Amino acid sequence: MPPTPREFCQEQLLMLGDEELVPTAQAATLEILHSTVMKDPDGPTFEARLRVLASASAADGKALGAASQVAQVLLDAWTQAQAEDEGG
Repeated sequence: MPPTPREFCQEQLLMLGDEELVPTAQAATLEILHSTVMKDPDGPTFEARLRVLASASAADGKALGAASQVAQVLLDAWTQAQAEDEGG
């Protein structure tokens, strides 16, 4: 069974301690992960939210640009986790 968005974000938060991120990226990552854990959305809602965030760019502001890059990485990891479950 694939991880729920909540489980996925909790795993990502644990791994975040090992990463050296620039402060804006770290803040964006924590915001996305913590808000997901608190709201506990279903998979499609979580994925849609990441897609919206990932569509932003640096032109939208430095913090939003960082959030966009983080969301894209999380979206890739999320879809990979879903695919691994379906394939295995």
